[in-house]
Amino acid sequence: MYRVMKSERVTLDHAISGQLSSYRQIEIGNYLQFPAALGACRASNTKERARFYVLNASGQEYYDGSWID
Repeated sequence: MYRVMKSERVTLDHAISGQLSSYRQIEIGNYLQFPAALGACRASNTKERARFYVLNASGQEYYDGSWID
C-alpha cells in the first residue's frame, strides 16, 4: 500500500513567540501499486503550490528515485 501525502505550510499565531510557520501533512489517497501512486503524486505537484509525496507501508518517503527514512 502506498499513500500520497500533501505537505501544506500553515502559519500559527503563538501568544509569546508570535507567528510561527509549520507544516500540516494530509493523506490524499491510497494506492495498491507504486506506479499509480507516483503518477497521482506527480500530477498533483503540477496543479498546486503545496508539495505532494509518496509514502510506503514502512513510512519511508520516495524522493528522487530512492526510498528515504
